[in-house]
Amino acid sequence: MNDRSSLFDFDASAPDFGMEDTLRNADPSYFARLPLRLLLSFPDHDHEQRFRKFYNKFYYRYAQASLLVGAILIVGDFTADCLAFPSNAGNDLRLSVCLPILGAGLGFSFTQYARMRWQLVMAIFIALVGASLFAILLEIDRQGGMGLKSWVGILNFVFMQIYCFLILGIQFNFALAAGGFILFAFEATMFADSTETTLSFVYFSYHVITLFMLAAGIGWWREYVLRKDFVVQDTLRAAQFALSNQNSILEYEVRKRTNDLTTSQDAAILTLAALVETRDNETGNHVRRTQHYVRELARKLKSHPGFAHALSEKQIEMLFKSAPLHDIGKVGIPDHILRKPGRLEPEEFEIMKTHTTIGHQAIETAQNQLGMKVEFLACVQEIALNHHERWDGGGYPRGLSGADIPVSARLMALADVYDALISERVYKKAFGHDQAVAIIVDGRGRHFDPDVVDAFLAIDDKIKAVADRYRD
Repeated sequence: MNDRSSLFDFDASAPDFGMEDTLRNADPSYFARLPLRLLLSFPDHDHEQRFRKFYNKFYYRYAQASLLVGAILIVGDFTADCLAFPSNAGNDLRLSVCLPILGAGLGFSFTQYARMRWQLVMAIFIALVGASLFAILLEIDRQGGMGLKSWVGILNFVFMQIYCFLILGIQFNFALAAGGFILFAFEATMFADSTETTLSFVYFSYHVITLFMLAAGIGWWREYVLRKDFVVQDTLRAAQFALSNQNSILEYEVRKRTNDLTTSQDAAILTLAALVETRDNETGNHVRRTQHYVRELARKLKSHPGFAHALSEKQIEMLFKSAPLHDIGKVGIPDHILRKPGRLEPEEFEIMKTHTTIGHQAIETAQNQLGMKVEFLACVQEIALNHHERWDGGGYPRGLSGADIPVSARLMALADVYDALISERVYKKAFGHDQAVAIIVDGRGRHFDPDVVDAFLAIDDKIKAVADRYRD
């Protein structure tokens, strides 16, 4: 009767289920017990409402088209009778009575009232057409044509019943009412004919009632199958909705746990950085400044061919979080060296230099205990070990030079030195920004990577803004 892919291509929006209802309704066995009720309806009011919404949306236009088809058939019957019985005036009643009723029904179907109650409206109009058609057929009989009491009358009755139960597209309960009225109209018209014998009346009644029962059975089965198909589609939609809901819940949980982990990680970083600060003479603002310097430099260099591989957005964010722990190894340096109010003696400086390896080894031990490599800890480990290496190879602890020094450590080296220059220490006064920049430039190609220095100079206004924002 129609293409299934288009029949069920309706937009009833997402099912209005709570989560529990969704899971219950997504169970196919819930619908497998569809009762074989006489007038057909779902046991669940919500599902009945959704079925009607779907049915009304699809069959409304279908029913409008069927009224037009009915009008064409009336004109066809009129034309055929004109050719067979040109002198039969009763045939004109098809055009003057039946056709206007169908036309009025088609016109009325576009009104707002009909849109809301189109099944009732269509059923009434087709019942009126049927009753008027039988009266016209009886008049055609009386004028010597082939009307109600001929095979033409039976065919018209059969068509009217099929029209009600199948072609018009209204639901079974409305079709049953309209079809029953048409049966009554046929019987009443036969009974009203004074020339009809009792035997002939009974004979015709038997056939039309049999045909009515057949058409009603086919119409009932049509809607039952339609409801079964709707159940399958609705169950699938409910299951998809439940799955989508579940996916949303899982995504929310993943985001929540990820945020919790990130928060915990940030808290651990700040705690460890604060621990280092309690042992060192440096302040918390030093930590904030250096991590922002590193991020600004990384963003400037991320498009540079020599740095792009190591400075994705994710890696830059990791550098930002790792930077506060660059001196984590200082927790292992004795206080009399770490907090000495003056320059260190050579032997003391040798001990101070071990903070790079102490930090590296502490993180190495943590990762071994975890039994896995953690990307964030690996970044901290890399910075902690290498941020005092020099571009010319004169740094410590390994004496790396040039591109052998990890990118993260090259960035940290410049950020750390710049902040040390502009900060006051017990053994020196703070340098101004321009003086610090001049010292950085002087170290280009010796202490610092030339490209990193160039990036620093290109954004020195941003660097200064960070320094001013987080000034001690």
